[in-house]
Amino acid sequence: MGRTTTLALLFLFCLAAGSAEALVGDRFASFGLDGSFRTVNAATVNYDFPAFFDDRPGDGISQTLLRLELGGQPADWFTYEIHGVQDLNTTTAPSGGLSGAGLFSSSGTGIRYRALDATWAWAEEGQVRAALMLDRLNMKFRLSFADITIGRQAVTFGKAYFWNPLDVFLAFDPRSFDRDYKAGVDALRIDLPFGDYSGLTLVGALGRKVNVWNNYEDDAIAQVSWTGSAIILRAYTNLADWDLAIQGGKLYGAYQVGAAFSGELGPIAIRGEGAYFIADEDDSLPFMFDEARFRDHAQVVLGIGHRFDFSLNLEMEYLYNGAGDANNKEASLLRMSSGGSYHLGEHMIGFVASYEILPILQGSFAWIFSASDLSSLIQPGFVLSVSNESDLLFGAMLGLGARPTNEGLQSEFGTYPNIYYFEYKYYF
Repeated sequence: MGRTTTLALLFLFCLAAGSAEALVGDRFASFGLDGSFRTVNAATVNYDFPAFFDDRPGDGISQTLLRLELGGQPADWFTYEIHGVQDLNTTTAPSGGLSGAGLFSSSGTGIRYRALDATWAWAEEGQVRAALMLDRLNMKFRLSFADITIGRQAVTFGKAYFWNPLDVFLAFDPRSFDRDYKAGVDALRIDLPFGDYSGLTLVGALGRKVNVWNNYEDDAIAQVSWTGSAIILRAYTNLADWDLAIQGGKLYGAYQVGAAFSGELGPIAIRGEGAYFIADEDDSLPFMFDEARFRDHAQVVLGIGHRFDFSLNLEMEYLYNGAGDANNKEASLLRMSSGGSYHLGEHMIGFVASYEILPILQGSFAWIFSASDLSSLIQPGFVLSVSNESDLLFGAMLGLGARPTNEGLQSEFGTYPNIYYFEYKYYF
């Protein structure tokens, strides 16, 4: 059976499910099986710069995901979940070419904190790659004094929208337009509550070293290194209706200490996160040039927001990115590609507005502006609810700014080609 026929059958299988409830059983009872189908297709409009695009006026990018989610709670004190994913990626861009593939991934981190290589690339030819992945596999034990979760799990810290200095485990890319699913890391998590709104969280994540292009440095199925692992302790509470948190520990390539707050002043929601990163001096860290190595730096995010009664929601954030260096964009690009920096520059502003145009149609407009080099990324988008179980997303990513020259990069977002995309999601 050909690959196209197989994917068509899988797609029809998803459509035939006909219900957002579990295919089998109930994941909130002892056993259940459900999942989702997602396909994202994008086209780029390339500018004239042969070093990046040769003579290609545009490129096509596609990712199709079939995710099966199995889980349950056979006892009050025990839950489990297993997520398997079939992934198919295609692109017309050559390997290593600039294509806009960052649409589909986490921010420069990809496979970090994954000691087990649970991916089987069963077909790879040219610019087509198909792979089976184990995205989550964990068990949670609820004890009288703590919750303990063991295995590949999603770990999320922080409440900011674009940038989360404290969300260190496979954080979403600030450009991402779809954030309804987060990949898992291989970790032990212990939650110790001290009341309804206070407690301690300890996360120890096992991982291995990856190279600057975010690939494993070895061919082993399982490998653990101190450099590639992390241990984080987080304390949180609520005082006078303000959520407060502090955290610190060891990360991939660095040590971190940070804090966060969120609350409201009248009708305005206010949030802030800040962290300081101290570089690990391990000489084996995989950077190609000394000037592009992870370095000591601070990251600070301040944000405000308000949701109006007529379904308009506005959010704005400022980021100080101490790992950026607008005067050395090539070194900053290497730090960014390997997860050591959010952006090329130091000072960033993000704005997003969303509005319910119709009960089944929501529009959004996001803008990320680099004050360091005066470039912008504009992201208009729409979400159409096709049914209770399916959504259609479509929009664009438009890069504005000075284009690169033979002398090097001139701005961050001026480096991007314009990207137009649509995504179909179906839950069953």
